[in-house]
Amino acid sequence: MRINLTENHLQEIKRIVQKELFIKGIEPTDDYLFIHCFSKIQKETVYYHLFTESDTLIIRCYARVFDNLGLSVTIRSIAKNVFEYLKHQTGLDNTIYIENGVKLTF
Repeated sequence: MRINLTENHLQEIKRIVQKELFIKGIEPTDDYLFIHCFSKIQKETVYYHLFTESDTLIIRCYARVFDNLGLSVTIRSIAKNVFEYLKHQTGLDNTIYIENGVKLTF
């Protein structure tokens, strides 16, 4: 289920992501919040999907991180910062981070 965020929440998420990545688009869909980004340094496209399921925040990321440790560290750091922000704003303490189909922990 898509997470319900105010315009102020969306602006703060944009600010967090834009510290490291260029945002090409941020769009709430029926199922999730879709964030389309581009890594200026590694020249790679990054996609984030944010949604909730059973009182758990799920952050799903798709990026070509194979043999690219710098990008992997960057996208995980951004996901962790977004989670920390949303945890304080929404009260969702549980999170699942999925990177390219693999469940990881912070």
